[in-house]
Amino acid sequence: MAGAVLRVARRQLSQRGGSGAPILLRQMFEPVSCTYTYLLGDRESREAVLIDPVLETAPRDAQLIKELGLRLLYAGLGDQGQPWPHPRLCHLRPE
Repeated sequence: MAGAVLRVARRQLSQRGGSGAPILLRQMFEPVSCTYTYLLGDRESREAVLIDPVLETAPRDAQLIKELGLRLLYAGLGDQGQPWPHPRLCHLRPE
């Protein structure tokens, strides 16, 4: 599903064209797992997707989404089609 959401978002943004495309992109970092999370939003519709979220930073991400006035449509791994083990699943750290 993540792939489909991103394909639709990319298609809609590319149709608008130019450097003035109304896209919002935030990159956030979680240092324990060395994971980057990306918030991608549409400034017009206020819809957003959260890519590669980390459970421990969910409150931070939810607060940012609220502050930006966005409506979260989807949150999940951006590359679910990759075979296991996959390095981006580093959120699952050993105790």
